[in-house]
Amino acid sequence: MKRITILIISLVIFLISFTGIGFSQEHMFVLGTAGAGGTFNYIGSALANFISEKLEDINIRAITTGGSNVNIRLLSEGEIDFGLANSLSLYLAAQGEKLWEGKPQDNLRAITRTHAASIHYVVKKDSGIKTFEDLIGTRGNTDVVGGTTRLIHQDVCKFAGVDMNKMAQTNVNYVQALDLFRDGHIDWFLASGSVPEANVTEIAFTRDIDILDVGGELRDKMLEAVPYYFSRTIPAGTYEGIDRDVETIDTVAAIWCDASMSDEIAYKIAKVIHENIDEVRKLHVGLSDLSVENAAGGLGIPLHPGAEKYYKEVAGK
Repeated sequence: MKRITILIISLVIFLISFTGIGFSQEHMFVLGTAGAGGTFNYIGSALANFISEKLEDINIRAITTGGSNVNIRLLSEGEIDFGLANSLSLYLAAQGEKLWEGKPQDNLRAITRTHAASIHYVVKKDSGIKTFEDLIGTRGNTDVVGGTTRLIHQDVCKFAGVDMNKMAQTNVNYVQALDLFRDGHIDWFLASGSVPEANVTEIAFTRDIDILDVGGELRDKMLEAVPYYFSRTIPAGTYEGIDRDVETIDTVAAIWCDASMSDEIAYKIAKVIHENIDEVRKLHVGLSDLSVENAAGGLGIPLHPGAEKYYKEVAGK
C-alpha cells in the first residue's frame, strides 16, 4: 500500500512538472517574416523575441519565408499564426485582386503597424540607366516569384508606361540579388525596407550605385490611383555616393493574424508592444517612428477586435 501511495504521488508530481497542470498554459505561435537579410526578417524576429520575453504565457517563434504573399498563403494553410506583410499585399488579398483574384482573404486582421518599407531601384552608376524606359533590354531582380516587390514593380511599370516583359528578371531574394549585382550578372535590383535599407547600405560601400527616382508625375499618378502607397523622400547622403534627395514610394507593413485569433491574445500583443514603445523602437531603425497614433492607419485590412479594444482604451485616457 505504501508503495502504491508513493507511485501515485510521484505520478502527480510528474504531471505537474512536465505538463503544466496547475500552472498557466503557454501559448505557442509561429510568425512568418520574409527572406533572410531583409527588413521584414530582422523586424519580425526582433518583435517575436521581444513579445516572448515580455509575456510569460505567449511564445512566438519567427521563421524565414518568401514574404508577404507567401505568409498570407501559409496562414490560410494553417502553417503560421501571425505574419508580417505590407499594406499592398494585405489590401489585394482582402479584396481578392491580382494574385488573389477569385480567392478573397477576408479573414485577415491587423494587430499593429510595424514599419514603412521604402522602394529602392538600385542601378550601377555607370550603367546609363536613368529612367524606367532605360530598364528595357536590361537584366535585373525584383523578388522571388510571388513576392510583393514584384507587384510593386508591376505598378511602377504600368504607370510609367513601360513594358516589364521587355526586362529580363531573375527570381531570387535580396541577399542573392546582392551577389548577382556585385558580380555583374544583373544591372539593377529592387529592394524594399526601412531607410537606410541594410542591403543597399552594404552594396553602396563596395560598388558605385545610383537609385532611380519614383517621383514627380509618376508618383502622383500612383498615389491618386491606389490606396496603399505613400510618398517618401530619402535624404541626400543616406547612402554612400548619392548626394541628392531620392524621391520614391512607401508601403506600410503590419503584424496580422486570422480573425479567429482570440481577442485576449491580440489585445496582449498590441498592449505589450505599445506600452513598451521606447524599448521596441530600439529593436530596429524601422521601428523608430512607430507609435500608438500611427499603429492602425493604412494597413489595408480591418483591425483585430482585441487590438482595437486596446487602441480604444488608450484613446479614451
